[in-house]
Amino acid sequence: MKNQVKITQTMLMVNFEFPITVGQVSMNAIGQAHVYKDDESGEITGDFEFIDHTDVVYMGMKVDGYEAWKKLKAHHLEFGINLDKLLSDEFDKVVDDKFQKEFLKKYDVKNF
Repeated sequence: MKNQVKITQTMLMVNFEFPITVGQVSMNAIGQAHVYKDDESGEITGDFEFIDHTDVVYMGMKVDGYEAWKKLKAHHLEFGINLDKLLSDEFDKVVDDKFQKEFLKKYDVKNF
């Protein structure tokens, strides 16, 4: 007997990036959106998250590599400054409800 595969839901996964700055740290934030049709409402919706970053600059100097970034974060944490939290909060300010609605209009899973 052959197995039959049935597609039960279509989802579009989109990565996007934009510049953010917190204090003396600037970078390109990389976000990811999972766009799908809500089973209950039938509306196109999505889940947005901050997944990574590139091109970190601290006080005008490029932070080169993951190890250097870890050291910079650890140094700030010693003074009670949680860069991960601050950057995540800044991401959330940009990727607010208005941003998400506009994004979802552009990337509709019905078109894929």
